[in-house]
Amino acid sequence: MEVRKMTENRSSLPVAAQYARLGFRKLNVLFSICIAVQVFLAGIALFLDSTQWGLHGNFAMYFAPIPVLLFILSFPAILPKGIKIKSLVLIGLTLLIFATAVFSEEIGFVAAAHPVISLGLLLNAMLIMREMTKTKE
Repeated sequence: MEVRKMTENRSSLPVAAQYARLGFRKLNVLFSICIAVQVFLAGIALFLDSTQWGLHGNFAMYFAPIPVLLFILSFPAILPKGIKIKSLVLIGLTLLIFATAVFSEEIGFVAAAHPVISLGLLLNAMLIMREMTKTKE
């Protein structure tokens, strides 16, 4: 009887939702690591070797789709509305950071928001991680 209670309390979510949450968590951690690496690459290009700006720009293309995947996964993972909204914010910030990079000459000093947006991306990803720890499985 005691064993049944323990397994019943372990998770009330369907198995598919549990796997979707696991995938969501892993993708969010991967996205956070990619942002940190991206900032590091920018530092290399800025302070050591200016020919490395191409690496900074190209690397972004590889992890830019992750926020879209996070938003899609938030539905089968049965995540709270707040996490879904934060996933949408990640998409918006990702689009905004690309816009500041691509249109930097046209938008002038507004392009200086580019590194600030990266801070917003990292902060939002961290907030998602924190909120994920509060969600019940």
